[in-house]
Amino acid sequence: MPSSFPASLRRILDRCAIPGLIRYVVLFNALVFVLHLLAPGFTSVLQLDPDLVLRGQIWRLVTWIFIPETLSPFWIFFALLFLLYVGDGLESAIGSSKLTLFYLGGVAACTVVSFAFGLAGPSFTLARANTFLNLSLLLAYATVYPDFKVLVFFFIPMRISWLAIISALLMILSSLGQPPVVAATLGAAFLNYFLFFHGELRAYLTSLNIGAKINPKAALFKKTRDEPIETLHRCEACGRTEQSHPDLDFRVTASGAEYCREHLSK
Repeated sequence: MPSSFPASLRRILDRCAIPGLIRYVVLFNALVFVLHLLAPGFTSVLQLDPDLVLRGQIWRLVTWIFIPETLSPFWIFFALLFLLYVGDGLESAIGSSKLTLFYLGGVAACTVVSFAFGLAGPSFTLARANTFLNLSLLLAYATVYPDFKVLVFFFIPMRISWLAIISALLMILSSLGQPPVVAATLGAAFLNYFLFFHGELRAYLTSLNIGAKINPKAALFKKTRDEPIETLHRCEACGRTEQSHPDLDFRVTASGAEYCREHLSK
């Protein structure tokens, strides 16, 4: 929960939190998939259609998030298992309050964009919106656990941070040439992610020392500047060296100690 929120607001949000929210989403996704197998075309009553919502079918404001990203009998299991894993990991890291606010904020953002632009083809657009919403969960998980490794296609090990970046780039490329509502919905999902996880993202980028990698000369200069300068002469009494005071003369005593002329006479 953002620390900038007033304590009273944080308490309200804590009471409104939905523990295990993504588990419920996964459960209803599985249920909708089973209903789709029993009655193909069932998902049409769940899609967000602004015209039908305005005519009273308000359940569509929520039910579109329960339409699975894929209806393939082979891929549905892995897709829902991965979503469940991401949801549990995020809730463990950030708490149910922030996860609830983050996810429902993404739902609201995508819904507002859909109403703002209008949906000429709800079955196409809402499938993308659900994909974009799940992408924001993946980005959040990768920000919190950047070094976690997954097996892509079951045998290629890859850090989840790289998987999230590649997925985001593919989503951006796939939105090119599509109706403006597609890019706007993707932008809404990205904006919601940055709003909630900009602090964690900045901390992760700082830990990578991005500036040093982008500008190696600047990093080398900083390293050289911060390292202590080796000196040939140093006065045992005052600590001055030939680097700090080039005009000084230094002498070594019989005991091996070195002094500048000013303290040698003393």
